[in-house]
Amino acid sequence: MKEVVHQYGVELDWVADLAAQLDGYVEGNCIRIPDEVRPGNRYILPINEDLTAFIIDVTYRRDVIFKLRNTRTDFVGLYFNLTEGESIHIMDKVSRTAGRWGYNLAIFDAEMNGDFQVKSGCTSYMIAIFIKKTALKQYISNIPQHQQIVESIFNPKLNTIVRFDRMSNQAWWLMNELQKASPEGPLYDVFVTGTVYGLIGDYMDQLINQEIIIGQVIAEDLVNIVNSQAFLIENIENSFPGIADLAARAMMSETKYKKLFKKITGVSPNSFFLSNKLSFAKEMLETGQYTISEISDQYNFFSPSHLIEQFKTAYGVPPKEYLTRL
Repeated sequence: MKEVVHQYGVELDWVADLAAQLDGYVEGNCIRIPDEVRPGNRYILPINEDLTAFIIDVTYRRDVIFKLRNTRTDFVGLYFNLTEGESIHIMDKVSRTAGRWGYNLAIFDAEMNGDFQVKSGCTSYMIAIFIKKTALKQYISNIPQHQQIVESIFNPKLNTIVRFDRMSNQAWWLMNELQKASPEGPLYDVFVTGTVYGLIGDYMDQLINQEIIIGQVIAEDLVNIVNSQAFLIENIENSFPGIADLAARAMMSETKYKKLFKKITGVSPNSFFLSNKLSFAKEMLETGQYTISEISDQYNFFSPSHLIEQFKTAYGVPPKEYLTRL
């Protein structure tokens, strides 16, 4: 397996080194890797002095482990990841699935290290957005309910910026639309810029309705919470296991578990479980091969009417009407 130790940043001094470690070279805005199935779709675009985007759309022909070890800590990374195939995110020697069907949205401080492993045949599609903390601070300070805590959010002695989640349907759509555009096209930079601002705007909209929990997160606690998320996803077809059971598995008190879970995911464990259960149910519904009753049984809803009620609350329309809009 090839090992690549690299860094990111709003400035572009990391690009040439990353290309060289991948046995490639820089050509304009692209990193070219000769032995990849789709060379040229590693595209770096500085949007402005506070913002840089990195688009990766490649198929790997060899196993690679990327070890992120930033030397700059003045930015935050937003990672929108629709990778398909065997790919895992590793933190503190513990791994979890990442990509389209796993944790496809991650936000964390440049101070945090992490590894990302991809297997040969894996098709990786990711948009990484690097934002200077000063600019992100200004964004968040414009949200009225967060104005009183904005200084604490960016104080490393008080708070760790970290979140693992699943992206919204809007973010998914924006990424898919960008993937249709050719990096060689004359308006590609315009498409990238619009997509990046759209993704940031979508995330800011989510923040408006989310409580930001102030607190430091050590690596061990982060791993335990993310493992708890993985456990909930693995048991998505069952009933919610309960806070006491989840906290015990995470080796935390119930109070600490609930606080850290909400900090890292933005929602309570129960809400996380239900929203993912509905997401899987929606994907099953979209195949057109199953009835509401069958889906209700598959994902252990109380009844078909309970599924319909929860679906309408989450997506604004009942399942049958949702299908007519596809």
